Amino acid sequence: MAITEVIPYLYYADADAALDWLERVLGFGPSTRWKMGGQTTKEADIVAGDCRISISGRAPGANEGGGALLVVHVDNIDAQFSRVALAAPGLNLAPPEKQPYGPWTFTVADPWGYKWNFWQGEADPPVDSLPE
Repeated sequence: MAITEVIPYLYYADADAALDWLERVLGFGPSTRWKMGGQTTKEADIVAGDCRISISGRAPGANEGGGALLVVHVDNIDAQFSRVALAAPGLNLAPPEKQPYGPWTFTVADPWGYKWNFWQGEADPPVDSLPE
């Protein structure tokens, strides 16, 4: 058995608004939306680079998603920061910061409380794992 993929599955009471925000502010997309005979999206997938994120069109229940932090690797942290800052000027964003463990990062919370942590670079290996 081989693991071939991990797909985050996020709950949003208003999936259409969330998908629109993820596309406009974070630059994700395109999205595929299943309305299932209704006016609003019940299930969806959205692309972020080579990854897929699944979306549910209902609010999370107890123990469904609290405390999630989603790490998104980018090749240009400054460009991603500018995109987010321009698309959502009301957000209280701290600029990208070099972390002591290696990468440059910044975090943005979407209007529904999920935290998106953007990274450029990789984490340094722990000192105790380096060859002597």
